[in-house]
Amino acid sequence: MVKNRFSINATILVLSLGLMFFTANLITAKANNEEKIISYPGHVIPYDDLRELEKVSPIIVQASFTGERETVYPNITEGKLFRSDSLVEIHNVFKGDLENQDKIIVYEPAIIDEDNNYVTIDGYKLMDENGTYTLFLKPVKNKEGYAISGMYQGKYNNNIQKNGKNVTRSLDYEALSEVDYFGENIDHFKRLKEKVVEKYEVLSD
Repeated sequence: MVKNRFSINATILVLSLGLMFFTANLITAKANNEEKIISYPGHVIPYDDLRELEKVSPIIVQASFTGERETVYPNITEGKLFRSDSLVEIHNVFKGDLENQDKIIVYEPAIIDEDNNYVTIDGYKLMDENGTYTLFLKPVKNKEGYAISGMYQGKYNNNIQKNGKNVTRSLDYEALSEVDYFGENIDHFKRLKEKVVEKYEVLSD
């Protein structure tokens, strides 16, 4: 898979890199002696409601993760943050010019690093192969992949009908399978998800 990189606003980039590498993260939970779940703070403007999220998302689809993913590690020299390039297959198109069975790359703001640490921004949970997702996406200029609108605000696991739960010291990798989102904005995520589930029909697996 070809690595796809996309540029972001220079000011946000500097702030994000500074937070990521030179300050303590907000959430760190030990999974066991060899693994950690690390969530770095993000600077994300929350969308007030579903209509606002829809407005900024040219693409709204239901899709599943194919299992193909490339990890892109941070590179301060090149001004690149970490991310996962995840290949998904489209099952239903609510908005945009994609078609069913299309396969696209979605840029996810989380990785599993070389030490098997789960590293994420703002409690974002990587997609897995066990369910389908309602995705609110933005095409990235001059790149073939798609960014998730509003970080955690643009991805919803249809197989988890609740909002997820906060990270606790006992959270481990097994527990992540039951979590849709584990950042600090649980109430906001829950309100958005309730509207997403209500409006967008969930297709059977």
